[in-house]
Formats: sequence, C-alpha cells, structure tokens
Amino acid sequence: MEQKELIKELEKKFEQIKKELNFNSTFEDLDKIFSIKDGIVKDEFVSENFSRQVCYRIVETYMGWNEYLHSIIMPNPQNILNMSESKIFGQEEKKEIVELMKKIMEINSQNSLIGLTKDKEAEAKFIDNAVKFWETGFKPQMVKIMKKINKEWGNQ
Repeated sequence: MEQKELIKELEKKFEQIKKELNFNSTFEDLDKIFSIKDGIVKDEFVSENFSRQVCYRIVETYMGWNEYLHSIIMPNPQNILNMSESKIFGQEEKKEIVELMKKIMEINSQNSLIGLTKDKEAEAKFIDNAVKFWETGFKPQMVKIMKKINKEWGNQ
C-alpha cells in the first residue's frame, strides 16, 4: 500500500475508533506525542484492531524512555556514557526518576491488562490518560532531566 493510501486508511480508522471508544484526545495530540503516522508508515499497515495499534505506539514510546531512565538509575558499568550520566544525579533526583519509571510501568501493565480483558472503556481512558500524563507529568520531568544532562555534557 502506498503511503498516501496508508494515511487515508489511518485517518478513517482513527475516526472509527474515536467514535467507538469515545475518547477525547485528538489525532493531532496523539500523533504529536506518539508519532502514530510514522509508526503506521514504518509498519506499512493499519491494523483491523487499530485502537490496540495506537495503544502499542503509546507504550512503545514510554518504554523507550523508560529504558533510558533505567540506564541513569542502573548504568551499565561497561558503558562510559551511562556511567557519566548516572553521576550527574543525586540520590533524591534518582528517587524522582524511579517514581517516573514506576508510572511508566503502570501505563505498560495497564495496556497489557486491557489487551487481555478487551475492556473498551478502559482503553479509551488509557488513551486519554497517556496524553494527559505526557503533558502534565512526563514531559515536564523529562525536560528537567534532559536539561541537566545536556548542561553537563556541554561542560565536559
């Protein structure tokens, strides 16, 4: 399927799931944060179960960041970059990072539970809560973390 056709199918499927699930998040919100279009183009298909595909992209994004945060908390001793970044943060800051990681794991496990139960109401809440958490919790904390890391690398 060509990219234009994929995007057209994506838009159609998004309208269907938005109507079916009745969530508040817009396509623009989801795409801006979780790169929905890019994921569809990369995968080269729009799933018949598109809402699960969207949820997977949400979790994939958060878990990618979680792996990075994990490298700050428990750096690989064979990786000088991990070791250097870990030393930037004190114990209190690391506790805050761990709390952020716990929230991401809550999101991950909630998605797994929804996949098992097929609870469409929970799925709608999951999508809206993922966007809300990004804007109000995750992004502000990550900006703070990344500014500190960037500043430290600039001072090297």
